This record gives sequence, C-alpha cells and structure tokens, in this order.
Amino acid sequence: MTPSVTSVILTTVKILTLVGLGLYGIFAAIIVRQEQLMAAVLEESFESVLRTLVIVHFAASVGLLLLALFLL
Repeated sequence: MTPSVTSVILTTVKILTLVGLGLYGIFAAIIVRQEQLMAAVLEESFESVLRTLVIVHFAASVGLLLLALFLL
C-alpha cells in the first residue's frame, strides 16, 4: 500500500521541524560558550543577569526540542 501525499508531507514537515529545533539547540549552546568567553574578557555589573538569561534560553531550547521529540 503506498502512502498518501498528505502523510508524506506531514512526515517531511515533522522531520524538518526536528532538524530546525536541533540546529536552534546548537545555536543556544554556542551562545552559552560566547557568553563564557565574553565574561572572561569583560567585567560588567550585569554579568550574573546575562548568565541567567543565557542559561534559561539554553534550557528552554533543549526543553522545546525534547518536547517536540516526544510529541512529534
């Protein structure tokens, strides 16, 4: 039995969504590394706030990727 066009399109969209979220997770990890390097060079008063935002962003991106893996 051949798959219908709709199921092929939906499967392709799901795969592309997971790939895109995976790339976004890698991007978030790179942001964490860049923030570490910046903190080593610059000493700012808002460094702890920036570090917190970066960690929350990374955790949200990984959480979204895991949620998509389970739901899709």
